[in-house]
Amino acid sequence: MKLRVFDLGTIMVDQGWSIGGAGAATESNPSPQAVRRPLKIISTLIEHPKAGVLLYECGATPTFEQAWPKPVQEAFAIRGYSDSHRLDKLLNRAGYDVKDVKAIVMGHLHLDHAGGLEFFRGHNVPIYVHEQELKYAFYAVATKEDFGAYLPHYLDPGFNWKALHGSEIELFDGLTLHHTPGHTPGLMALEVKLKNSEPFLLTSDQFHVKENYFEERPLGWLLRDMSAWWTSLRKIQRLAARANANLLFGHDPDMLARYSREAYYD
Repeated sequence: MKLRVFDLGTIMVDQGWSIGGAGAATESNPSPQAVRRPLKIISTLIEHPKAGVLLYECGATPTFEQAWPKPVQEAFAIRGYSDSHRLDKLLNRAGYDVKDVKAIVMGHLHLDHAGGLEFFRGHNVPIYVHEQELKYAFYAVATKEDFGAYLPHYLDPGFNWKALHGSEIELFDGLTLHHTPGHTPGLMALEVKLKNSEPFLLTSDQFHVKENYFEERPLGWLLRDMSAWWTSLRKIQRLAARANANLLFGHDPDMLARYSREAYYD
């Protein structure tokens, strides 16, 4: 089994979305300067010896300028996007085509993680997602109660959705999904066991950046369930310690740079 990390572009956000309390006004500093921070959009390619070519999340749609509502683009601005960040082009550079992907595993279904499903329209590729995430995402769009984080252009009943259930799911040999709610109800981290490298824990947006994990600072405005987030943090800490795992967070530029140094891990 091989794993390689894809850079799907840079997104500029107020750090208050990612770190609770960041930039908050205080008595001594009632008007702090807002800090916008460059984050990364990440996808992971896994070459499985039996299941074939898999993806863990697939980034934003390349037509985000048309698909994303203007308020979303204002808050989450994608900068410098080019063909070098397109998922289909990255697959080509890895020696594959979109049609070679045999399964997609979704950590969660926010627009910057699932919008790239557009590349797979008409291919009938299985899209694995936790049943709680699938229910919440469709509900969020239908009721507009969380519209913007989820968008209808990729939440399409015509896709080959495969709902997963439970707190720990061994999807294929060496690939185990762990239900880690908090950021969203059905978020799933993926544990990837390799032969010649330490295992990887792909956490999606349970952690946006390293401060969420190493400093135990919860997410900011994008946190949905504080109690669940802390439970999921402890769960991933136990998993990481047990396996001495490499951790890859949802948007951390330093971690992306670190794990992009190698063409792949096996």
